[in-house]
Amino acid sequence: MKNDVEGFSIADRPLKRVVARQPQRKPGQVRFRKLLDALDQLLADKNVQDIGLYQIAAQAKVPNASIYHFFPSTEAALLALAEVHHNALLELSKEYLPVSPLRWQDLFRQKVTSAAQYHNSHPAALRLFLGANISVEVKSADISQYHRLVDGRSQLLNHYFHMPMVPDWERRLATYFALIDGVFSLSYSENGFIRDDYIAEAHQAGVAYLRCYLPEILIPREHAS
Repeated sequence: MKNDVEGFSIADRPLKRVVARQPQRKPGQVRFRKLLDALDQLLADKNVQDIGLYQIAAQAKVPNASIYHFFPSTEAALLALAEVHHNALLELSKEYLPVSPLRWQDLFRQKVTSAAQYHNSHPAALRLFLGANISVEVKSADISQYHRLVDGRSQLLNHYFHMPMVPDWERRLATYFALIDGVFSLSYSENGFIRDDYIAEAHQAGVAYLRCYLPEILIPREHAS
């Protein structure tokens, strides 16, 4: 291929992620959030590939130049919105339960249900994370989210139970989250939302996998609340 630079072709160069410009001042933060809210609203009715920066600006009722100040591309706006939903899902995953679970399986059941409920109440999250036209960058961010969820879920398990040493536990737990996403994606592709029976299937599949590495019964911690 032509246009080589120091022996490397354009096709060989690593792709550089184009990210949003984070505002530092309050007025910029307000406009930044307004644009993300507009994108969130557009994704309730439109597919990812059908949305451009001008549409986001029009939905937010801001000048086109304003959106380019924050987002060099539609991809950057999608990544910024994905981060908002990722952070919300992470906090939801880390929340303590109202009543301490007696079984680790019950903890995972409640968490998979709350994650599905969040997705169903946020159409943009459904399209961004479970849709058929997920971009490479958003998918990469979604995979990175698994590792953040692993840390939070491990802390929660250690809070409620005396956890055994499990070889390669982080990877096992990341695989669990990928399994859940797979079942959620199947339900979304077939129904446009995550149906209750698919939530049950996701939990069943996830627990069956974790039973390969966790004992059926974990000893609860007496101080857990």
